[in-house]
Amino acid sequence: MTGQPSHAGRRLLVVGTSPMRESAFALWRQMGIEIVLVDGYTTGRYEHMVYEFVPWDPRDGSADITRIAELARTCDGVTTLADNSQITAATVAEETGLPGIGRAAAKVARSKLEQRDLCARAGMDVPRWRHIRDRADLDRFFADGTRPVVLKPVDCAGSAGVLRVDDLAAARQQWPVVRMLSPSRTVLAEDFVDGREVCVEAVVSGGQPVFVSVCQADYAGTEGFLAVSAAYAAVQPDQAAAWPAMAQVVTALHLGEGIMQAEFKINGDRWTLLEATFRPGGALVPDLTARVTGVHLYEVQARIAFGLDPLPQRPAGPVTPYAQVRFLVGGGQVRKFVPPATVLADLPDVKVANQLAAPGQHVRLPLSEDGRAGYAVGWGTDAERLDAQLRTAIDRLGTHMGLTHHQQTPRPIDVVAG
Repeated sequence: MTGQPSHAGRRLLVVGTSPMRESAFALWRQMGIEIVLVDGYTTGRYEHMVYEFVPWDPRDGSADITRIAELARTCDGVTTLADNSQITAATVAEETGLPGIGRAAAKVARSKLEQRDLCARAGMDVPRWRHIRDRADLDRFFADGTRPVVLKPVDCAGSAGVLRVDDLAAARQQWPVVRMLSPSRTVLAEDFVDGREVCVEAVVSGGQPVFVSVCQADYAGTEGFLAVSAAYAAVQPDQAAAWPAMAQVVTALHLGEGIMQAEFKINGDRWTLLEATFRPGGALVPDLTARVTGVHLYEVQARIAFGLDPLPQRPAGPVTPYAQVRFLVGGGQVRKFVPPATVLADLPDVKVANQLAAPGQHVRLPLSEDGRAGYAVGWGTDAERLDAQLRTAIDRLGTHMGLTHHQQTPRPIDVVAG
């Protein structure tokens, strides 16, 4: 897939967007699509990137569905670039007769609790879990002994509010905090699963995966689950096992047409599902997937919204063997803006350096993706060299910004294939 203009005159309603997904607008404009954006809550500003901007609330549970549906009737498709607008987009599509995943599937995408129940009923490998309503539920979950447990708000995204606790006392202390971060005030407790973590993107058509791509995730060693690196390769050793794993998830969660991202822990040949959602991954996932596979997930997303074949032709092929993003996390007061040239000097494989925290802003080691202070992106022909250059770039960025304890992590296991 090339992303060349092929949809001139089509109008795409985008109900909500989020940072680090701006390239979708550039690609859709290149395809000739007229973008109508409803977003009155995002911290980033995207008015200059779209054909029409409407500053309404697009969030699940508070959006004016009737008013947005009226706007949707002037468009050829509806989609979202925001995690917290998936039910809104699906509901608007369903009420206006436009293609979509359906509001029932969207509700599953927003609820880790429903996902656990459906996947467990389908016989899939999921962590041992329990719905936590009060402290008595926590006591019952720990009744068979002390062990690492993960507490999650069932309806948040981007690892927000997800915390690891090591015993019942810590769980009792943290679960009220996690509960307050859930819009529905609902918490899921599950056993922590050992193994390396991968994120899998899948294009689904006719209830089956028709494209699958795997990236290796690397997480900070904190009580939260904060991704600090994502590595992609044209040759993916895990891909053969990812196909049947994703087919199981698609069937269990009843997705007919769409794009799915799922996170798994792998231990030997055992794949344990952590969670899934029905949209392209954030944090530059579509951009880097395109680099190593030739498939532009944002192009696929638009085609699905228009009711078209998501993959009408074979991908153009990988642009590069390896691609990777590293994120800057840490704490301190940001001293100044750091010009990209300062970061990129003598690092030929690093193509982009972006500072997310502004001068004067005080940042701390975050527990979720929203608190990351910057990132560096690159691609090339040697995975080890690329990772080393990205580490250097992140270290430069953090040092010049004045962050006092930005951290690096060990190189992930089996990041990419040689």
